[in-house]
Amino acid sequence: MNTYNTADVLYAERCEYWRHAISRTFVPLESTFSGSQRQGVLRSGAWGDLRISEVSSSAQDVMRCRRGADNHPDNAMLLSFISQGKTSVVQAGSHACLGQGEFGLYDTRFPYELHLHGETRQHVVQIPIEHLRQELGKTERLVAHSFGKKHALTPFLHLLLNNLMAQPEDIASRHTGLLYGQFLELLAVIISDECEAKRPSRSSAGLLFQIKIMINQQLSDTTLSASKIAESFSISPRYLSMLLKNDGTTFGRYVLTQRLNKASLALQSPLYSDIPISQIAWKFGFNDMAYFSRAFRAKFSYSPTECRHQAGEA
Repeated sequence: MNTYNTADVLYAERCEYWRHAISRTFVPLESTFSGSQRQGVLRSGAWGDLRISEVSSSAQDVMRCRRGADNHPDNAMLLSFISQGKTSVVQAGSHACLGQGEFGLYDTRFPYELHLHGETRQHVVQIPIEHLRQELGKTERLVAHSFGKKHALTPFLHLLLNNLMAQPEDIASRHTGLLYGQFLELLAVIISDECEAKRPSRSSAGLLFQIKIMINQQLSDTTLSASKIAESFSISPRYLSMLLKNDGTTFGRYVLTQRLNKASLALQSPLYSDIPISQIAWKFGFNDMAYFSRAFRAKFSYSPTECRHQAGEA
């Protein structure tokens, strides 16, 4: 766990110290404390693919400049979950004011601004953009919007982040993989539900979110098909194919990717350690073990058996 605390340096050095701390932890940033208080504590750690920081600070303005974004491409989205105070997020012409129990996303590949109004406490999660795209499709429309304020699953997301910050970073990889999967699923459901609720006239983006959630809920169904999903949403299979094509994938490719990802997490989880690999494959919609093994190796460069052994040795 890395920790930075402005109380450890002289008052006159705190601005530069804090700028260095947040730039080293996230991406190159410019920051200015508002008012005479120059206080900040930052703790960060990595639990497998989950990179989480807890930031407590006095009022300040933070900017990701165009030059910084161009010189340091990170291909990561940042999620700020507010536990105390208020933070404004500005990016790509959108603006969101996040209060307690809300979270917002911003893309480190492009300029953005954060304005922390008074004393704030928040968790910041660094998420590879391709992981979010697997769950939600295109991410551009999600930046600088408020999510989670009234959703029933938001407290569980917050609890997961809080609990992880209290854990040692050397948790077995099979455990961190499971936790990361749960984090992404919670995030996807909250964002999908709230995007749909904000669009009475069901947009293509909101519809695609809902389609992906339904697909993920039915991966165990070996008869899952584009026509069955399309019928559930009262749309044509052709329109469903068009939505997925615009998102850079196809129905078959998306289903296969999700099934393989779920099977991989299960093979790494102690909850499935005594379950035969064939049953795990069946659970996630594979009824041909030879095909499952070939597809698994093609995606991950190792076999399902090797995946389980590696997790057991971690």
